[in-house]
Amino acid sequence: MVFDSIIFGYNDKNILNGIYLKIPKGSIVGLYGVNGSGKSTLLKIGCGYLKANDGNIFINQESYYDKPRIKRFQKIAYLSQNSFLPPDLTIKKIILNSGLCEEVFFEDKLVKKLYKEKIKSLSVGELRYFEIKLLFALDREYYLLDEPFSGIAPIMIEQIIELIKKSKTQNKGILITEHYYRYVRQINDTSYILTNGKCHSVDPSNIDAEFLKLGYIAKPKEIT
Repeated sequence: MVFDSIIFGYNDKNILNGIYLKIPKGSIVGLYGVNGSGKSTLLKIGCGYLKANDGNIFINQESYYDKPRIKRFQKIAYLSQNSFLPPDLTIKKIILNSGLCEEVFFEDKLVKKLYKEKIKSLSVGELRYFEIKLLFALDREYYLLDEPFSGIAPIMIEQIIELIKKSKTQNKGILITEHYYRYVRQINDTSYILTNGKCHSVDPSNIDAEFLKLGYIAKPKEIT
């Protein structure tokens, strides 16, 4: 999946200005940037919720915009920052109504433990885990995850990381935006930082120095 020369903005002001970003299959791509840099906007363009003002998206060398909307959703799954599950339904009800293979969920110890719980009774981490489990069960080629670790305890983050790593081995292409960049650094194969409407590839072997140069992290204070 390739974002090619993506331009997007409002009222003659561009948020994204010629974005190029590639998500190879079987890889995890980390997308970093400060609040308001346009990370969520880019993901919404990628899944079809927003239309770019200019540029194109290619999936398997075919133009994304040449396909009907329904065809796009057969290739891509998107996790927004807000929950997409009805709060009063139980996990059991959602699984049974999803039409997905139940064995995929029953083999998961955490989902099995929460099977009879309503969505509104789950912790933030449990809810996020189940949402991602659902998305990966859809068998899409590409997954766009918008801040999957936000507000979650470290122990749950580790379990979500294992879900993501397992999906990577199934030849999925995964794009993650996340302020908790140290977690994503553990698993991403490619890193980009979004700043001033531009997307910069970041050298993974020297990522802290790159982040400092681009203003993503602050310079450590000297101890006196």
